[in-house]
Amino acid sequence: MPRERENVNRPETWARLFHIPTGISVFCKEERSQMRNKEKALAILKSKLFAIALAQGVQIDKIQPRLIKSLSSKLIREYILHPYTKVKDLRTNVETLAAAEVLDGKIDLFIKAYLQQLNQTTSVGEEALDNFKSLL
Repeated sequence: MPRERENVNRPETWARLFHIPTGISVFCKEERSQMRNKEKALAILKSKLFAIALAQGVQIDKIQPRLIKSLSSKLIREYILHPYTKVKDLRTNVETLAAAEVLDGKIDLFIKAYLQQLNQTTSVGEEALDNFKSLL
């Protein structure tokens, strides 16, 4: 039985997409239109596939599902605030003693170091980026 004040005639607008070869699923219910939710879910799915392909160093169609690891479970930065202040980026090993500035959002140092490392280490990056752009 529907609760009081709940519109029973309102259609569901959420969208869920599955990428069968990798087993990745995306759920979106932010928009009021199902078509916009599908478009947003597809964009999220493409970005996840691109991130995984970039992490594996291959093109999107050559992703190996058994090598997919959670991208959000890795630590990115280590903050030490006592007895001294230091912030260390664990991906690039860049350190700074200005912890207060980093906590205020000034992370340009880390972004530049990560982008430089990304340009130096990935020769497949441009091919993967072109492959991703062709999907859009």
